[in-house]
Amino acid sequence: MLTYKEWLLQFKEIDLPIGDMATAIELDAHFPNTNDYESIQEYVKTNPTLHGFIRVFEYSFKMFCESTQKKI
Repeated sequence: MLTYKEWLLQFKEIDLPIGDMATAIELDAHFPNTNDYESIQEYVKTNPTLHGFIRVFEYSFKMFCESTQKKI
């Protein structure tokens, strides 16, 4: 099963906020490679490079869960 990070990286060529976030994550060697919502949310909120993507994260995590059948 894909992790959220692996799933999100599929969007890196998309010219939308989700693609911008995917590009930023690709460049971030410390982004959590997990499916744990709280861990990723905390990282996004406290990382200056990603802080502006909090709403994109929340929306895309729901999309991730729906597409992978993961329960929140």
